[in-house]
Amino acid sequence: MSKDAFRVPVWAMVLGWSSAIAFLLAYFFVVHACMRGLVPAFGFDFSATATACFGTLVMSGFVIWLVSLAELPEMWFVHRRPRRLLAQGRCPNCTHPRSGDEQSLCPECGVSSDEIPPPYGYSWRAVRRFGITMVIGIAGGVFAAEVSISLDEARMIREVGLLGRTEWTFQRAWPATFGQVDWNRDEGFAPRRFLEQHRIKR
Repeated sequence: MSKDAFRVPVWAMVLGWSSAIAFLLAYFFVVHACMRGLVPAFGFDFSATATACFGTLVMSGFVIWLVSLAELPEMWFVHRRPRRLLAQGRCPNCTHPRSGDEQSLCPECGVSSDEIPPPYGYSWRAVRRFGITMVIGIAGGVFAAEVSISLDEARMIREVGLLGRTEWTFQRAWPATFGQVDWNRDEGFAPRRFLEQHRIKR
């Protein structure tokens, strides 16, 4: 069998895995930013970051199904499409029309129907690849969320200098817009706990 037979096109592989990585980056960015919004901390705080990271890892369980989407190119081009082409009377590799004995070699690419890969089944290779993708998604999403949070808190610090008041309540940036941070001249910044959000100060 030709080494080029029953392979996933490069464009499909790149599209499949880049889409999976992009989705995971966006997902973990939103999850981690919201987790940090639930932790009452302002500025870099190792304990707050660790707590948010733990919550982010727990939430990773909700995207395990994505391994199926990431493997779709291989499922289709290597395992499903060849059988469909053969059922249509065409070569399962190059789509050239076949005639006569189905077991004979294709006159165009030299591939026999006996060489069709078996039906798709999850393997450790797929799990390993998805594991690497998950690590990239978590690391990238957490990093982007921490940068976004730092920039948002820097904005609050800048705005304090422009306020003509002795106290103020800031709202965190998207996606943690539910989070609020109180500020006054005596105590500085004090993020509210989750159950204290949107309470009216007296």
